Amino acid sequence: MRMYTKAGRSRWPYVIGAAVVVVAVAGGIVYSSTQPGGEPTAAASSEPTPTASAPSGGGSSGAGDSDEDLAPTGCLGGQERTADMVFAAQDSAKHTSYGAVEMAASVYRWLWQSPHPVEAEANAVSGEIMAKSANESFKDLAASYSATPDMTGGQVAEDTPYHLSTTNGLWSITEGSTGDQVEVNLAAGYVINGELSSSKSAVISMTMVWEADSWHLLSGGTPDQDKLAAGGNRFTGGC
Repeated sequence: MRMYTKAGRSRWPYVIGAAVVVVAVAGGIVYSSTQPGGEPTAAASSEPTPTASAPSGGGSSGAGDSDEDLAPTGCLGGQERTADMVFAAQDSAKHTSYGAVEMAASVYRWLWQSPHPVEAEANAVSGEIMAKSANESFKDLAASYSATPDMTGGQVAEDTPYHLSTTNGLWSITEGSTGDQVEVNLAAGYVINGELSSSKSAVISMTMVWEADSWHLLSGGTPDQDKLAAGGNRFTGGC
């Protein structure tokens, strides 16, 4: 997995800056745009809202699964941002769309942090969570960390510790997802020097596939930020 394409742009989306569409996850309010006068326009409440109806053929719904499965907490596997947390989440995540969301959120919390995970840990996680059919360069997390010291694109000052928090974060599922392949869209707030930022957040889209009795990561991309802001669901917990 290379974080930068030939054009020099990261394959992993980072912060939605102030000059573009904003998803402000830290204050309990979601904004889809910043007006010329600087006043943001609220686009969604804090209450989870389904983003798509269930597709025909038994696929997953846009908001997740039935009431028999608990809505995503954003903290599956525990609060620690370690390989063991990711593995615990993978073992626990159910074969449901909610399970795919939980697994994606755990992977994102582990992946997007500085200092970065050491090479041995990155290799261990790659070997366990990547889908068999994922692109070979995408699978190589250790090489990505080495090639891209600043994953935030300058949004966080160099050598400043940071990680992500799903507290007041957002998730949605792209319409057309199925029971075995779910495209999960996430927004999470930056925690910089131990403090949750009120203005900086990161977004990502992860395609999760069910194989070998657990969820695996097939690919990553950039979600539709307008849809995520307008129709995203809150995590029920967060960490």
